[in-house]
Amino acid sequence: MWKLLRVLLISVLILCSYYSFSFAAWPSGPNTKMILAALGLVWFLFDSWRQGRGLPFTPLMTGGAIFAGVYSIINLVSVEINATNDYSYANYLTTFFVWVFSIYPAMAMLRLEYGQVTFTRVTYYLAGVSVFQCISALLIDNIPEVERWVTSIVYYNAEFVERIDRLRCFSTFLDAAGVRFALVLILIAGCLGSDQELRQRSENIIYLLLSFFIILGIGSMVSRTTFIGAATGIVIYIVQSFLGPVKGESSPSKIVPIFTSIAVLIIGGSIYLYSTDPYYYELIRFAFEGFFNLVEKGEFTTSSTEVLKTMWQWPKDPQSWIIGTGAYGSFLFGTDIGYCRLILYSGLTGFVTFALSFVFYAYMLGTRYRPYRWMFIALCAMTFIIWVKVSTDILMIYAFMFWLRPEDDTLIFKQAQS
Repeated sequence: MWKLLRVLLISVLILCSYYSFSFAAWPSGPNTKMILAALGLVWFLFDSWRQGRGLPFTPLMTGGAIFAGVYSIINLVSVEINATNDYSYANYLTTFFVWVFSIYPAMAMLRLEYGQVTFTRVTYYLAGVSVFQCISALLIDNIPEVERWVTSIVYYNAEFVERIDRLRCFSTFLDAAGVRFALVLILIAGCLGSDQELRQRSENIIYLLLSFFIILGIGSMVSRTTFIGAATGIVIYIVQSFLGPVKGESSPSKIVPIFTSIAVLIIGGSIYLYSTDPYYYELIRFAFEGFFNLVEKGEFTTSSTEVLKTMWQWPKDPQSWIIGTGAYGSFLFGTDIGYCRLILYSGLTGFVTFALSFVFYAYMLGTRYRPYRWMFIALCAMTFIIWVKVSTDILMIYAFMFWLRPEDDTLIFKQAQS
């Protein structure tokens, strides 16, 4: 019983950070991520004092903080030069530390529960929390009592949600949900491809692959960005497989037959629902619109990609290309495209700095954890893929990895080589 309660507590901490939300009772107050960041900072300082280690910032975290600080300064310069009042990314250094410390309570609890933290352990929890978000979307959309209960806890713009008429999860929706789902799918694929202990445990493989398909299916109904993570994850798994048998793997992996079995069941069930239920017919057509258009029209396209084609807006003069226009949050240029919004805000100077920070994270982690290098290549690729659609970043997934310790590395490499 106590074990279950501890697992639920860790899950709640991860949900409130990774899928943060504001409270319905206090919409203008701090959201769950901010509250956890304050708790995480105090907890971190206490742990540092108790262990006599001072402030053990890793080179990864220090480098990230430097990039975030430089990017914030560039954005402040852009705002000053252009005489605007748009500080959307000018406080990115604060955003960086809020993300980083909001994860600390969950990582500290994982360490208390298991002794050591690995990518696979983090992925188990992220997968479970993401499945909860996906299932909650269908429950909220079909059961009024569940919707009222969620609305009493989580603040959301009811008018906006009603207008867009899309599935809403417990505490996330639209591209914010899709990006997070996509990152979790990449982690699942990365762990299945690199963790040799995991690859020999059928029940763990079933859990992760079942989670993979649930997140892919329902997550794509929430946001089609989810599918990008699934496709990227499958690609890196195939690449790893073609590179040859993984060192230390003495018997054939159980992943492919389990993947095939679950895929057949899920696809069969989806075809049945698509054919018999108008509700799921509409959801499935939306989630996989590109494939339906490819079959019916001979072209892989979606309504959102057609809209994006009209949104490419670029700076009009050399100064704007160099340092931007200082405008981001007002939607002045009428574009959702991340590349456009970020360059228009602080020019190529700001954009290149911001982009290099995510290359830095992937390089540092891929070098440190070579068995997982394809996973970090995929995460790096996701940064640049999602900017075609939105201007969000993926710092939230790297924040977990900022808190890995040398003793964790020992177990991570043991799992990859056993």
